[in-house]
Amino acid sequence: MKRSATKLVGQAPASSNDDAAFIKHLFGFLPQDVEGIHVYKDGEGKGVWFRLKDGRVFDKHGKPSSADHAVYDKI
Repeated sequence: MKRSATKLVGQAPASSNDDAAFIKHLFGFLPQDVEGIHVYKDGEGKGVWFRLKDGRVFDKHGKPSSADHAVYDKI
């Protein structure tokens, strides 16, 4: 996630101590919050969606997405 965050912003945090805050600020969650990853969504096709342990789903840009299991991974 740090690599993706750095790509989005164009710079990495000053120190590794800032990594978690940097990632949470951009995505709204941390890697340890992820329960699973979806690679397909009806109506959008292939991509990456992170399903969190609390049931929320976010796309690769950290934007909220549908939490409905039925719309994911039916390839």
